[in-house]
Amino acid sequence: MSRRFRILLSMLMVIGMVAAAQPAYALTVTPDDTWQAKGRVFALAKSGDTIFLGGKFTKLLGPSGNPKPAALNVAALNMTTGAPVPGFAASVTNTVASGAAEVRALAVSNDGSTLYLGGKFDTVNGELHKNLAAVSTADGSLIPGFQVDANKPVNALLTGTGLVYFGGDFKRVNTKPRNFVAAMSPGGVLSNDWKPSADNTIRSLETATDGATVFIGGKFLTMNGGARTSVARVSATDGSLDAWAIPPGVIDNGNPAWDLLATGNRLFGGFGNGPNYAAAFRLDNGSTGTQLWRRNTVGNVQGLAFNADGSRLFVAGHFGTARLQQTVCGSVNLRGLMMVDP
Repeated sequence: MSRRFRILLSMLMVIGMVAAAQPAYALTVTPDDTWQAKGRVFALAKSGDTIFLGGKFTKLLGPSGNPKPAALNVAALNMTTGAPVPGFAASVTNTVASGAAEVRALAVSNDGSTLYLGGKFDTVNGELHKNLAAVSTADGSLIPGFQVDANKPVNALLTGTGLVYFGGDFKRVNTKPRNFVAAMSPGGVLSNDWKPSADNTIRSLETATDGATVFIGGKFLTMNGGARTSVARVSATDGSLDAWAIPPGVIDNGNPAWDLLATGNRLFGGFGNGPNYAAAFRLDNGSTGTQLWRRNTVGNVQGLAFNADGSRLFVAGHFGTARLQQTVCGSVNLRGLMMVDP
């Protein structure tokens, strides 16, 4: 996923809708006519000129005079025109469990052919798939032979080299024990080698820039039996715990890491559940993830992204949703999105 796209992703997470992309993905103060999801958008993924939406919605709403096509919790839009992609027709529902289905995480395979879906659901395109599924990016049809089921919701997905990582609320995958985080082959074979063990919910996954390790964020206090509050680093190949750690007491117990973003020498994190903040930690100080800065907010920080040259960090979340709730620089009121010097 490009850095430029991650900016767009964070902004769209805040407003819960998808606007037609301007040239070079620029955003204007006054939007053009837009295609929107009737409901909530929780996740986005990009493949070529297509952007996939996942969330809790029932249809797409186009500019005035356009039809309102059904879209059950997953959809595909053309990033240039903003219009639905013809022929893409995946649907995600609950037919066995009660309650509305949700797609909470999306990821595209490295070859661009497969869209992985994670969330809270039991049926995809009319077939049983519990909380995890894979469909074609071309038309939304199910990938033959893919059957990886998690017993509780999947909140995060990440495509790596040879493995697809996923985390959430689950304790079992395909009836095998997996403590909140697991991995599978791109084709859907559960890995028996990569199985870190957390003691609570996983919310975010991020690959280190060298691809050798994976950062895991969530609400846990331990990883593989070692003390790690909300953020841990593990091997990308066997899941063993890396020595790098944020010092004890820096992150408050029970404060989830909703999103993580890594560079070569820094790890940025979005946290929330009280207190709420964005923060930066060192990756160039041996095994010590010293905190460099923290920007407090009055609501969860749930999305992070750089601008094109990496000189600014966009921070998205629930802060400022009430008037005058988040004031900076004396008089500027922030509502769900701010930009900071990384």
